[in-house]
Amino acid sequence: MIPVSILLIVYLAFTLMVLLFTFFNVYHMVRYGKAGNTTIIVTTVYLTVVLTMLATSIYVISTADWSAQIELFPSTFPIQ
Repeated sequence: MIPVSILLIVYLAFTLMVLLFTFFNVYHMVRYGKAGNTTIIVTTVYLTVVLTMLATSIYVISTADWSAQIELFPSTFPIQ
């Protein structure tokens, strides 16, 4: 039996990776993008989408029962 909360570690690693790529992308869009409204709009839309996805996932995660356990190898097998 392993706790479901182990999945939070996977989520945290994925979230940190997304945030790292987000900072990298925004920096390059602002630094090397053509100065104008298009760069500002694309950067704003990108940040809005990423933050919305992050907020939605945090909301969904907060409603889960993290005290549950997963049984990888059941002790009883179905009789055939």
